[in-house]
Amino acid sequence: MALLAGLSTYTAFPPMNLWWSALIGVGAFMLLIRGRGFWAGVGLGLLYGFGLFTPLLHFTMVGMGNPIGWIALTVFESLYLAGLGGAWALVSRLPQLEGASGGRNLLRRVPAGARSVLAFALLWSGAEELRSVWPLGGFPFGRLAFAMADAPILPAAAYVGSAGVGLLVALAAACAAHAARSIHERRAVPVVVSVVLAAALLVAPRLLPLDARAQNGTVRVGAVQGNVATDFEDAFNRALEVTGNHAEATKKLAGDVGSGNLDMVIWPENSADLDPRDYPASAAIVDEAAQAVQAPVLVGAVPFVDDIRYNDVLVWNPGDVSGETTHAYYRKHLPVPFAEYIPARSLVRRLTTQVDRVGVDMLPGTGPSTLTVPAVTQGREVTFAMGICFEVAYDDALRTGVKQGGQAIVIPTNNASFLDSGEAAQQLAQGRVQAVVHGRSVIQASTVGYTAIINPHGEVEQVTRPYTQASLVADVPLRSSQTVADRLGFAPGIVILVGAGLLLSAGILEQVRLRRKTTARVHRRRR
Repeated sequence: MALLAGLSTYTAFPPMNLWWSALIGVGAFMLLIRGRGFWAGVGLGLLYGFGLFTPLLHFTMVGMGNPIGWIALTVFESLYLAGLGGAWALVSRLPQLEGASGGRNLLRRVPAGARSVLAFALLWSGAEELRSVWPLGGFPFGRLAFAMADAPILPAAAYVGSAGVGLLVALAAACAAHAARSIHERRAVPVVVSVVLAAALLVAPRLLPLDARAQNGTVRVGAVQGNVATDFEDAFNRALEVTGNHAEATKKLAGDVGSGNLDMVIWPENSADLDPRDYPASAAIVDEAAQAVQAPVLVGAVPFVDDIRYNDVLVWNPGDVSGETTHAYYRKHLPVPFAEYIPARSLVRRLTTQVDRVGVDMLPGTGPSTLTVPAVTQGREVTFAMGICFEVAYDDALRTGVKQGGQAIVIPTNNASFLDSGEAAQQLAQGRVQAVVHGRSVIQASTVGYTAIINPHGEVEQVTRPYTQASLVADVPLRSSQTVADRLGFAPGIVILVGAGLLLSAGILEQVRLRRKTTARVHRRRR
């Protein structure tokens, strides 16, 4: 049952997109572990994690070509669910959640069922927040919020962020679980109250106002998907093939819309397989495309500096072929551990030589989280909040760019290594949620996955088909106001972590108290 509950939760995420099944999976987790012993909770939580993360993270096996990374990441992420299972097993047996309030106070007026629902939701969200930020920056894939791109609860993201949406979904799931338990116990009133609360938590956010209007005009953007051969590793090794594909698509775009009719063109991450700042042949191809469209081109490139590498998106203006030209760029702040760099390489190599597939570590950028680009048809500059590839999953990374003046969000990404797995669809859903969290349009440009235009409501206005050469053109609204979620910043996550920590501490202290009481009773009997 725990495995099936985890699998049910997985089906809420892309590519299946059955968002409501998260309520079934999370609610079943709550009921399966409630009242059990600590180690039983740990074991069931681990199995639930396997059910969720094994299919959700399958794309890592596709990317590596072998199951080592997939197994390692699945086990590691499942350990958080194992910890959550043990924590809920302890907390669910607190007297305050079983009906006793321990005195005349406000808690006594709250029904025991409501206390249990709130406690579970807080613990769930605490575990989710912890694994999204720690260690090594965390790994937010699998946040409940990222399964809610098509759910009526999505507008709440503008007010409480991804962490808050996860908490609300966990609350709704816990209410549904409490209703199911009350049906089994033949208690009508709790059933009605729980169902109404769950429905309200999910549907009421649709009434929340979302401001999506352009506040600083619009910018006419072209987003290019150049496509890469399915033998992508060879494609990137065949010098300038990927760059040529994107230049070709850009020339076609220029022919369709007319030269000089776009403010800028956005290419994906790694769209220049040789950095045009270092290779004249690559620079000539990029500049030819920029000249054809008569607009700046945002180009993804990977520079190598002193045995390290970075992941950049640079601004290439038409005619920038001089070796002395300085190109504005954004440098990825959150490279992916064990994919773009190897922490503790010598230690990990003892476990597997697969670490040497990442021959040169990628280091994080230290500059701003924005990129300012000339809007050529308007005679002004536009600042974008930037996030490369997996950075789209991190609220705080994009929030930094928004607070630094980003008026829309640009997500260049390279999904080529993941082929037809669910990674690209998951990433698109993350972009939709982030559009609402930050109240910004999102322009996602992919080499092969989903190149898309997403409005601040989280709606996909245009999207390409995977593994096709294509381009999109859109007038993107520019916005400067900040959502409530961005003004709150880290606060919701901190409150959730502190609350979950206090609950766990209470559960541990209660177990210590019970053991001491049992030990004292045994001593009295022996006397």
